[in-house]
Amino acid sequence: MELTAKIQGSGVHHVAEPEMRFVTLSISRLAYGALSEGQLEGAEERPEARIESAVRFYLRDRGSGGAAWPYPDFLRGSEVREEVDLRLGLDEKLWREFEAEAARQAVSAQQLAEHSAFYFAAELDAGRITQRILDELEGGEGSSRR
Repeated sequence: MELTAKIQGSGVHHVAEPEMRFVTLSISRLAYGALSEGQLEGAEERPEARIESAVRFYLRDRGSGGAAWPYPDFLRGSEVREEVDLRLGLDEKLWREFEAEAARQAVSAQQLAEHSAFYFAAELDAGRITQRILDELEGGEGSSRR
């Protein structure tokens, strides 16, 4: 979301940046690895950008009704293994929304961040698997035409 303010008398529009919130999230090496493995071919994103994408993706899927979306009940009493620190600069509104979702689910933001990382990586893997199936079907059809 962009905020635009006109500077009086100049006819120049100034685009106001959203307020940023700097947070450090600590996740397990396993979640960190899932994000790295889920990286698209040829893309070289910083891990911080990957976790931000995971948070955005997770919140975007909020009303989807997917079974894997809510934080798993069996993990509620567990602590996140704080093995990898990620320093993020997030839009303040996004962070507030994420914290509110964590509170609604009665988990910490750390727990929900780790779950978001796994959720995002699983969705990327599902997309790659679907693409492989489509590629194989395409290759199979082409082979039978020869």
